[in-house]
Amino acid sequence: MSKKILLRKTYSVYASNMHLATMIFPFINNEIEKGAIIKPILEKGISENISKVIKNVGINPDLKKQINNIDWKKTSIEKIKQTLNDIEVLLKESNRIHIIVLGTNEFIDKVNELIDIWAKVNLENISKKDSVINIINCYNFEDNKDIINISNKHQFLLKTAGIEEILFRNKLKKAN
Repeated sequence: MSKKILLRKTYSVYASNMHLATMIFPFINNEIEKGAIIKPILEKGISENISKVIKNVGINPDLKKQINNIDWKKTSIEKIKQTLNDIEVLLKESNRIHIIVLGTNEFIDKVNELIDIWAKVNLENISKKDSVINIINCYNFEDNKDIINISNKHQFLLKTAGIEEILFRNKLKKAN
């Protein structure tokens, strides 16, 4: 019996595009090594920042090429639609898809709304055992004075060390 696909929401907070590229790189590197698919949806491109990080890190050249070949440019509405339309096909290639959403709060909210609508319409019809579609919403610290409200909309937090479950973090705070 196959399980339904898990759609989960993760967030990250960054200070600059270079900080984001540096912070998210270890996660992307590890996930690609495990066979995950990375699909960015970006209000502004971060290609230069990703290229700088890749250039200065000692990893397998094939992995560098894979990460560099991800489309880190500004995303058009057509590309957003295409990314959503391709998810069913991508799930045949991998059981882990990470959609990285980067932009203003308004952009992130609109993209998440589109993803939620897509999920309501499509996820019931797709069955794939133990699959995860992880939406990673990246928020600029400068643009967000109320990070607590952002945290409340997500189940996970992406940090340099990896993804941490927010519920677990809250339990640790209560225990102290």
